[in-house]
Amino acid sequence: MNRTENTDKNKQTRLMERDPRTAWWTQGRFGMFIHWGLYAVPAQGEWFMYASRTRVREYEKLGEQFNPTEFNAQAWVALAKEAGMRYIVITAKHHDGFAMYRSKADAFNIADATPFGRDPLKELAEACEEAGVVLCFYYSHVIDWHHPHALHKEHNNTWDYKLEEKRFPEYWEGKAKPQIKELLTEYGRVGLLWFDTAGGLSEEDSKDIVRHVQSLQPDCLINSRVSHYMGMGDFVSKGDNEIGMSGEDARPWETPMTLNQSWGYTTKDQVWKTADTLIRKLVNVIGKGGNLLLNVGPTPQGTIPELSAERLREVGEWTRRNAEAVYGTDGSPFPFEPEWGAITTKPGRVYLHIHNDTWTVRSLRLTGIRNRVLRAYALADASQTNLSCEQFYDEPLDLHMLQIQLPSQPTDQYVSVIALELEGENDFDRTLTQLPDGVFQLEVPYAQVRLVREPDAAAGTAPFRSAEWNFKLVKPGTYELLLVSFKRHDQDWEGLYPEPIVLESEGQAIAKEPGEDKADLDSPSCQHPYTAVVSRLGTFTWKDTGIKTLILGSSRLKDPSPQFTEIWHADPVKLRAIRLVRLED
Repeated sequence: MNRTENTDKNKQTRLMERDPRTAWWTQGRFGMFIHWGLYAVPAQGEWFMYASRTRVREYEKLGEQFNPTEFNAQAWVALAKEAGMRYIVITAKHHDGFAMYRSKADAFNIADATPFGRDPLKELAEACEEAGVVLCFYYSHVIDWHHPHALHKEHNNTWDYKLEEKRFPEYWEGKAKPQIKELLTEYGRVGLLWFDTAGGLSEEDSKDIVRHVQSLQPDCLINSRVSHYMGMGDFVSKGDNEIGMSGEDARPWETPMTLNQSWGYTTKDQVWKTADTLIRKLVNVIGKGGNLLLNVGPTPQGTIPELSAERLREVGEWTRRNAEAVYGTDGSPFPFEPEWGAITTKPGRVYLHIHNDTWTVRSLRLTGIRNRVLRAYALADASQTNLSCEQFYDEPLDLHMLQIQLPSQPTDQYVSVIALELEGENDFDRTLTQLPDGVFQLEVPYAQVRLVREPDAAAGTAPFRSAEWNFKLVKPGTYELLLVSFKRHDQDWEGLYPEPIVLESEGQAIAKEPGEDKADLDSPSCQHPYTAVVSRLGTFTWKDTGIKTLILGSSRLKDPSPQFTEIWHADPVKLRAIRLVRLED
């Protein structure tokens, strides 16, 4: 067994041994995020108070205008179910400090500070229980611009309050913990508490809030943003709109994603994702073993904008037809991201999620399935017509290959799912193996990353690391090597890579400064605020098949074991992968 397969087996073992408390969540795969609060009134997003430096007394006056009489909890829950979402996470309190429920701990809440006078979270809890949807709460536990003693690492209300006069325990014990107690004792079962932006919170206070939650509802899950210390919480919340790399997370994880580019209601942002894009991103996330938490921002009147609802209904049409390949599935067992789509699995089943615009050949070849395939069919085909498939075994390469004859046309909208029924217990070759068709991408998490050179503050140089991949080459020949990076939207390319990228394999070497050669606008794993960029580095030739080693060196490679979580959009550029494209003979 080579190191790549052994590492992946260890990862799979850790996943199987995870806390069974997360089972309902990982099986659900798809949830609705709702950002709704007083900030809906000015319609400029949930950071309006901070961005505009609105004083507390002026911001409180927005409550006089907030009267969401069109709010209908049953309609919201029905829309979530129609979209195929199994749970709802709603902002009980965002950074502005305004509670969206009747809070005895603080009068700055929707029941006491607005003409509405009702408790929408109570109504939502009743609607969710009736519909079988799990209700969860978002709670901003560190940032609170309304409270004089809330203290964050950087995002504080400094226009009303003086930092040196803040007494954090007064906020922590007097508002945050009492409100969390209200949410966990007055609204029935709460599936999870979604904390956010813990910058500056001590490790002891982080553990304190975890103990507080567990003492009130032991089965309530907690996300990783409860703390900026690594390993906290029951599951990993990636950065806003961040889709992780294949193999990146050993713990259960999710991507919180916007439908446009904003979380709270705004009239300015009209950059909406299409249903095609949303479904591709959904299968990309679940194919890597993650959950998708997709956001809506309701209006001040209490309705979900019709364009958001329309998108969710379109996604729901697809999830209903393909539910078997979405819910209760595991991510791909293979350490690669197929160019044509994504893979999910269940015991005795493999599901191939094929993007319709890649439906250019009549057959698809896949390596790594050791089981005998009993039959293959399109999931959207009600008659489940058998598709022709053949299996081969290359003994010198220890290579199991499957070839499936696809229908002449895609079988569903946007993404077509082919189901494979397997004989016996799932048995997969998890070696990092080149796919026989298309490009082959080596993701950083599947490399062994080492520190080569310490940083030099005097010289202004960053730590230089190497990433080493061991992979099985199926087709010998000459390959173009492409660097895949994510560039933040507000950055110029020049200077993002301060030194050349170094590549080595079998006596061949390349040292080249990467250029901004091509934007990959169709990348299913990249979105605002980043754009995928492909840089041409050169070519390597491998004359025979078998296990190959490729080493990449760059100061943009990250520490594989950081102490603290990182803000997703902090980096101007992210090194993601090396892509190998075989040149025709």
